[in-house]
Amino acid sequence: MTRCPFCKRDPYHYVDIGVGFQAAAVECCDLGIGLFSRDGCGRKVARRVLRDMQSPSPRAKARAMRALREHGLRPAKAARSKP
Repeated sequence: MTRCPFCKRDPYHYVDIGVGFQAAAVECCDLGIGLFSRDGCGRKVARRVLRDMQSPSPRAKARAMRALREHGLRPAKAARSKP
């Protein structure tokens, strides 16, 4: 079973074909669809975010988190308030 690295769900919709289940469509987050679908829409962005997530660089990780927040996969940063 495959897991989406962005939303942590199984990205595929399975259909019963009589002898078992076959993956029929990708139904996941936008970045997961871009990563797992066969056409090129969104694949470049998804691969870049995934590469940034796995990078040891703090700047790359921050860039990945910003992209995930833009796509609604991570909560917004908490703003500091003065007492």
